[in-house]
Amino acid sequence: MNTVRKCLLIGALAGAAVLTALAARADVRVDAFGHTDSDGIDIVMRGDDVVIIARDDSEARITPAGDLSIRDQPVAVTGAQRGLLRQYSQGIVEIEHKGMEIGRQAVAMVGGMVGTLITDLLADDGDKKLDADMNKKAEPLDQAASEICKDVDAQKVLQDQITAQIPAFKPYAVIHKDADEDCHTDHHED
Repeated sequence: MNTVRKCLLIGALAGAAVLTALAARADVRVDAFGHTDSDGIDIVMRGDDVVIIARDDSEARITPAGDLSIRDQPVAVTGAQRGLLRQYSQGIVEIEHKGMEIGRQAVAMVGGMVGTLITDLLADDGDKKLDADMNKKAEPLDQAASEICKDVDAQKVLQDQITAQIPAFKPYAVIHKDADEDCHTDHHED
């Protein structure tokens, strides 16, 4: 491969690596809860409160203390229900923090990936070595994203328990896991 072609390829691949790393955090946020922003449903943080937006754009708010309001109206809850709501709030906050950390890791990882990419391309050792090296660099990110998947599974269980005990919460049960859809991040082809 001539030098000009290698430089063009390196530039294109470096740009793709940056875009991939920046998209990693968004992918976790969009895919983790089993919906996309186009659904009109979302889970967001407003201050310390978890706000869940239903398809009809109405909102449920859960405070860190486990207080619940739906459509800006307080909902009376038992002590056990408050405990579930508190766990749910804490879990969403933890997922949010882990997602931000994955984003930081992805951005930091780009530099190492670009260096490996350049070294492997210039060495002309073949695509398999390049793929293996890139997969090795991405492994910590894959592991962190897998942990978020486990956290989302736990949140789904809590959400189902809350919905069973507080029927008014059902429109705000927005974490969906399709049985055929696997929550994993292993996109490597062997």
